[in-house]
Amino acid sequence: MTAKKKIVYTVLLLLVAGLGYVVQYAYRFAQIGAAYNAKAICSCVYVSGRSLESVVAEDLYAIPYGTKTIDTTQRTATASILGIINKTALYRPKLGCTLVNETTIDELRRQPTITVSTPAGVMTDSILPAAQQSALNKTLDWAFSESDAQHPIRTRAVVVMHNGKIVSERYAKGITPTTPLTGWSMTKSVTNALIGLLVKDGKLTINQPAPINEWANDNRKKITLDHLLRMSSGLQFEENYSNISDATKMLFSVAGAGHYAIGSSAEVPPATKWYYSSGTTNILQEVIRRQFQSQAAYFNFPHERLFKKLGMSTAQFEPDAYGTFVGSSFLYASARDWAKFGQLYAQDGLWKGERLLPEGWVKYSSAETPHSEGKYAAQFWTYVRQAGLPADSFTMNGFEGQFVLIVPSKQLVVVRLGCTPEEKYFNEVKFFKEIAAVF
Repeated sequence: MTAKKKIVYTVLLLLVAGLGYVVQYAYRFAQIGAAYNAKAICSCVYVSGRSLESVVAEDLYAIPYGTKTIDTTQRTATASILGIINKTALYRPKLGCTLVNETTIDELRRQPTITVSTPAGVMTDSILPAAQQSALNKTLDWAFSESDAQHPIRTRAVVVMHNGKIVSERYAKGITPTTPLTGWSMTKSVTNALIGLLVKDGKLTINQPAPINEWANDNRKKITLDHLLRMSSGLQFEENYSNISDATKMLFSVAGAGHYAIGSSAEVPPATKWYYSSGTTNILQEVIRRQFQSQAAYFNFPHERLFKKLGMSTAQFEPDAYGTFVGSSFLYASARDWAKFGQLYAQDGLWKGERLLPEGWVKYSSAETPHSEGKYAAQFWTYVRQAGLPADSFTMNGFEGQFVLIVPSKQLVVVRLGCTPEEKYFNEVKFFKEIAAVF
């Protein structure tokens, strides 16, 4: 064979190999896309009670292609891409929706059910002086306005609470005070509360090595719960939603989110680097699960110890196929119920005279994390302090513009829920500052 032919053959082989890689990557990415759509449709239809048409029109902008179907008899949602890739999510009462990854629908249905009954908590309204109400109305008008059709913000719900009472609320068409809406990463703050409950019970200690057997004999054994809560574990984890990453695989490709994240290797020593990682929160949720002897006890735990106490009757915490709550991302609740959760932290973990969270837990949870440059605490955000809000302000944040502002010194809680594809077009700092100025 001549040198020229060798070069041609080598180039052809490289082209074939490159094409093969591209096809394989595209296939894997399409699987994640189909899973994302199936999960979103399932939760929005069966949990939020919205129509398939509205979900397709508003929520699936990231993966607009493919077909989407629901089976109301089986309570499933399926997304298909090119008729080759099919992903299905199953709805179960009080457990919300779960992707059928590495399992079957029948196996999921054999998991325990939630047996705790949670009556709706009473929400008290308060009438503000006319000038204050007018100022609030102006800000809410802005929050619900759509000034640019090319960049929709789609605010769906706003609740403003002051001194534990609702002083203003508003909802988009089709959304009501009892409509459960996604919190996305605001779910992380609920995982913080569940850790706090177990700390109060004496089952967990935040400054001791995390009780994870898989780490006992390697360089991850010094990672504490505090490091995980503060996103300072030093674990290698890629939080990127625009391609195939640890985050997208964890949430949409595997059966166990926490199980997947526990397998992350150490990149740097703990407490030396801050990096936002949904993986660390799902590790925390796996730690929580391992404190219970049965799946049923674990499933009922957040409902018995948190949601029932607060009267969060709409809350649905969604587990993965392994049966572990996806503590980073998958909790649905009404705007009023998200406000109740925020109020618990505004009240230093006290509710109706009962201490739910350990003394000092709220102060710990809202204290800035080293290396986070003033942005983060322990599953809560603190950057609003730098923007001129009170020094004790902190927030819960979620994808597509989910926010809860908590200002203990003002006894102020503000909830904003929506579906904002380009988050920069909803200025939450402006929103929060205008509302806080009213009080």
